[in-house]
This record gives sequence, structure tokens and C-alpha cells, in this order.
Amino acid sequence: MGLRILSGEDNEFAALQYRKIFEKNQHSITIARDGEECILKYKKVLENCSADSYPFDVVLLDFVMPKKNGVQVAKDILDLRPHQKIIFASAFGNGVLDDASAILKDSIEILQKPFSLEFLVKKIENSCALKNIH
Repeated sequence: MGLRILSGEDNEFAALQYRKIFEKNQHSITIARDGEECILKYKKVLENCSADSYPFDVVLLDFVMPKKNGVQVAKDILDLRPHQKIIFASAFGNGVLDDASAILKDSIEILQKPFSLEFLVKKIENSCALKNIH
């Protein structure tokens, strides 16, 4: 069974590319076009989860999104599920997100754009595989 991914990505082209590559690799992806929609979609799937499970294997967030930025979305999600795996895919360098990751949890990873779609898929697959080992 593939991974369940939630992506907060306001760039329509990037969102389409994410959908194509993840579905090609047998993963399901839910796309949200802004931060508020991302939270709503997370909460909607969370309603059907048991208390100790997660609605998504990983949440892939852009740093800059309309309505709520990626850091705000990550904080809201971590308030609901403190150990949810979150990966930022951002054109901003790691330095910009250092403060954010210090505020957030250790379940956060940061990927700096640009990167290949194949790299993204492998990174998420490996990251989720490591999480399931522990």
C-alpha cells in the first residue's frame, strides 16, 4: 500500500507535478491550494482516525502560501497530532526556516527547492520508512 500524502502547495504547476509523480509511484496525494484549506483537509480526514493514528503519512508544505503560511499550518497540525511527519519544500534556504524549525518539533524536515520530483518521492518514502521502523 502506498503512502498517504497531504500537500499544501499554491503553485498549480507544482501541485500537478506532485500529483503525477506520487500517483505514478502508487501513493495517494491530497492537494490543498492554501494554508487554511490544508488545515481543513487534515481535520476532515482526522475525524475518521483513531486516537493513536495519523490521517496522513506525511504532510508536504510550501513555506509561502495564501491565508496561512507553512509554519502556521505546521503548528496547527502539530497541535492536533504532535508527531505528524512534516516536510517543508521551499525555495527559501534553511536559514530562513531555522527559527521555524526550532519552534516546531523534530518531526520537521526541510527540502530546498529546486529538487527533482524523483528525489522528492525517494526522500518521502525513506523518511516514512524510517518513522515506521521506530
